[in-house]
Amino acid sequence: MRDEARRKRQRETHSELYARFAAGQRSVLPEASSPELTGGGVYLDADAGAPEHSAPESAPVAQDFSQPEPEYHDEPGTQQALRAGSAGHGGKARKKRSKRRRNLVMLATFLIFAVVVAGSFYFIRSLYKQFNPDDYPGPGVQAVEFTVEDGWGPALISRKLDDLDVVASDKLFMSAIDNSDAKSKLIHPGTYLLKTQMPAAAAADELIDKRPDKVFYVGLKANMRLSATLEEIAKGSGLKLETLRKMADQPEKFGLPSESTNLEGWLHPGEYRFPLDTKADEVLTTMVDSTKKALTDAGVSDLSEGYQALKIASILQAEATPKDYEVISGAIQNRLDPNNNETHGLLQTDSTVIYGLNRYSLQFTKAEKKDASNKYNTYVHTGLPPTPIGSPATSAINAAVNPQDNGFYYWVTVNTQTGETKFASTYAEHQVNHAQFSAWCDANPEVCK
Repeated sequence: MRDEARRKRQRETHSELYARFAAGQRSVLPEASSPELTGGGVYLDADAGAPEHSAPESAPVAQDFSQPEPEYHDEPGTQQALRAGSAGHGGKARKKRSKRRRNLVMLATFLIFAVVVAGSFYFIRSLYKQFNPDDYPGPGVQAVEFTVEDGWGPALISRKLDDLDVVASDKLFMSAIDNSDAKSKLIHPGTYLLKTQMPAAAAADELIDKRPDKVFYVGLKANMRLSATLEEIAKGSGLKLETLRKMADQPEKFGLPSESTNLEGWLHPGEYRFPLDTKADEVLTTMVDSTKKALTDAGVSDLSEGYQALKIASILQAEATPKDYEVISGAIQNRLDPNNNETHGLLQTDSTVIYGLNRYSLQFTKAEKKDASNKYNTYVHTGLPPTPIGSPATSAINAAVNPQDNGFYYWVTVNTQTGETKFASTYAEHQVNHAQFSAWCDANPEVCK
């Protein structure tokens, strides 16, 4: 009730003031202590719930008209200005927020557009490269034989070269042919020796207007025994196997020392290409010379000394992995000392025993281990075997000539799949390592046959 009465009095006062103002009279404001106009706690009471300070509802409202009249400002105009100011401030804030949102939306749209454009560019570029790859820089990687058959045209040849990865694309090769300065751009039938990943122009130069000499190819793997090596040569060359065998039993014709009873160990592993009319002795001479060169490069010029190195190298090739060649080479040197107290000059290598048995399996009986009739049985015969037991690679030859100085006499590969090998200086230590190998074999019977 008090609030309603107060509001009524305020409305009456405002109406009176407005009427006077409209009539051109100066208004007389109430004293500052009047809660109806000054607030005096009234608005605080209404908003904050503070105790009321106004007079009781029955008390009359006192107005002192004897005081000087203060200057009165236009109430409606003031309120309108305040409202306009408030509205202007809020409008500016809304405009700023709206502008900020627009900027963010525009930025996000631009970023999305940029990502889409960049993605499209890289996609199109990769697609283009897929069908139009860059030319190989050269000079090439791996040797490859390429045979052009009768009736093959440039288009077919280019596709074949692309399939073999000799050139980056058939289109590049066709362009290289078109841009060639050769008078004749014919590609004659025959076998050409190229490389994978050649520049297209280089491949075109090798093929255009050339008549290649026909060749035969022989590839020899390391550790191949003489018999298998001669069979591979006959297969690749068309030469008679019997002719090759007879020549292999005449090492003196190839300038080898008298200790050599045949060409075992002297036919160096590798890839060979010979003209079709190459004779058997020429083929064997090339392979023997390759071994001589490997010995010379390792530091051995005397062929008798080199023959002993080939025997050791062939054992390394058969029993070890390249990372252990030098270590085992040192252990072999230790064993060859007839005064050593561990093996007393015996090599005791399984690889030599099975060579003498003409087998490849490392398993042999106790009786075979004691068989002195096997000249390659290094459990019975001291020193090196009569001949190498295969064709060693250059890395094995280097290790045989340059052994590691160590105190080992024993080694055993405890995991034939990883090549892990353990070394020992005494037989007791070796038995522990060998037990580990036996346990591995029990767990992998399909490997240890």
